[in-house]
Amino acid sequence: MAWTDSRMFEAWIEGMFEGAATSYTGLDSDTVLAALYNNSVTPDRDAAVASTGYNTGTWAVANEVDDGTNWDAGGEPLASKTSASVGTGIYGFDAADTSQSGASCTLADVHGCLVYDGTVSGGTVADQGVSFHYFGGAQGVTAGTFTIVWHANGLFRITV
Repeated sequence: MAWTDSRMFEAWIEGMFEGAATSYTGLDSDTVLAALYNNSVTPDRDAAVASTGYNTGTWAVANEVDDGTNWDAGGEPLASKTSASVGTGIYGFDAADTSQSGASCTLADVHGCLVYDGTVSGGTVADQGVSFHYFGGAQGVTAGTFTIVWHANGLFRITV
């Protein structure tokens, strides 16, 4: 099936409401990462919680794209994370655009990323997926900087 769009995982939202994650302290303070993936994954917003985490289900490291030096296996951490009410009945989560840690990166066939909470454990899958983001097709860089430019409205918004 491969990539078609960007979504939040239902299991992540459900876990937050039900308090299933014993080490969850909030996305602002948890370690949240973006791992890059090729077109072999089949993202599913309705996947069982056990299939949403980094290196589980479709998010296996066999489908991950990294350069071994600059864009790390396991992803790059999101910086300047903020979550807040962004309007009447709207909650949003945002972060600074995400780039690799090294000076020069070579990546190819990057179709999207898994955003996951690397702090959550207990009651859920370790490294639980929060959302996945499709880049619209194959992306890459040769000896340069690979940057995920998050939407102006943030990574996600929830209307209540």
